[in-house]
Amino acid sequence: MKKKWLGLGLGILIMVIAYFLPETAGLTQAGKMAIAILLTGIVLWVTEVMPLAITALLLMVCLPYFDILNWSTTWSKFISSVIFFVIATFAITVALIKTSLATRIAGVLVRWSKGDPKGLVLGFMVGSALLSSVCNNVPTCSLFMSLALSILITDNAIPGKSNLGKCLMIGIPFGTMIGGAMTPAGTSINIMAIGLLEEATGMTISFLDWMLMGIPFAVIMVPISWLSLVMIFKPEAISQKSEDTINNMVISAGRLTSQEKKIITIIGVMLVAWIASTWVPWLDATGIAVMGLIAFFFPGIEVLTWDEFVKGVSWEVILMIGGVQAVAAGIMATGAANWLVDGIMAGAANWSTPMLAGAAASVMTILHAICPVGPAICGMATVPISGLALLAGASPAVLTMIVALGAAITFILPLDCVPLITYSKGYYKMGDMVKAGIVPTIAMILVCAFVLPVLGPLIGI
Repeated sequence: MKKKWLGLGLGILIMVIAYFLPETAGLTQAGKMAIAILLTGIVLWVTEVMPLAITALLLMVCLPYFDILNWSTTWSKFISSVIFFVIATFAITVALIKTSLATRIAGVLVRWSKGDPKGLVLGFMVGSALLSSVCNNVPTCSLFMSLALSILITDNAIPGKSNLGKCLMIGIPFGTMIGGAMTPAGTSINIMAIGLLEEATGMTISFLDWMLMGIPFAVIMVPISWLSLVMIFKPEAISQKSEDTINNMVISAGRLTSQEKKIITIIGVMLVAWIASTWVPWLDATGIAVMGLIAFFFPGIEVLTWDEFVKGVSWEVILMIGGVQAVAAGIMATGAANWLVDGIMAGAANWSTPMLAGAAASVMTILHAICPVGPAICGMATVPISGLALLAGASPAVLTMIVALGAAITFILPLDCVPLITYSKGYYKMGDMVKAGIVPTIAMILVCAFVLPVLGPLIGI
């Protein structure tokens, strides 16, 4: 409770100080207050004064009271194609959870590992990454965690002592977060970043262009993260009984049901259409997502019920993204975004692209550690960093993707909602994730600095 009151008091103090600070060149009173609202939001999110979505709504309704945006603009900035895309992709997640696809993937990977514990860890990381490329990170992590727990419980793995437990419970969120980078549909943060880029610069990133950068990123990062894990925590061998447990689960699943076939077919058609939208203008990415959502309910298909869909959508994420979008719009409308770029980061305009990209990745890593709320730091950083890219002659699209990666992925502390899922099971301590995450963190910064800026021009962004 003290933490909440402290956060609330600090947030109010930031607003009061900003209100009475004199205007500076290029920064109006409205611009000052827009920045203050965002800083206040960060404090409130970190100290968990209120639920994350409620804080986002509070920030949004502050905009008209400080003459940042009028009421009609505020409401309109809350709703965008991003909101509809995210809602529709939650339907994919709900539908996939109804299938035995995760169990089947795990069964294939267990057989592939042939009892080798290191291979098993890699298999679970690859499996969670693949599913996470089209499924929300949180349920993907939960699905693979439940499968891993079946193995650990069967093997009597002791939480906190079992190295296999540490590797699986750290490796699954690592794989899930990395896999979320593979496609725009992998996490709502990707779509949010694309939307903010388009609003700020008029530029966009197609589904295929994102994949052409996201898949190589994942192909590099999964093996590095796996090696870091199994070298630091050498996993103990698994028993034949554990292998049999997963294999029996696969056998129990039987053949693909007609419902599962329908779900997989719809998602496959959506992926093909998303990729085709790169060349076919009338194939709008959000339109495809919404049509996929409708298809799940279409007569003769009906693989989802309305109750399942409503319960499966994370309305907190939806409300938070909408609120953050409105605040970001306010920062742009008042010129505060340009002031941040010109006044605070103008010296970076002369940096080389690798230096700028590496600095952006490093800043996002630090921001994610301070504020483990991905949509918030994505909304805060996308506009200034894409603007800085324009000043420096770098690709705003590549820098935007780096922002999204930093907002969605953290290897250092289990404070983000994805690693918190497995951390709560007690198989590893916070220090264990720090040790395992140092190498992947450095690797991600280097990939962002030297690989993505090369891939961007090759694919024409």
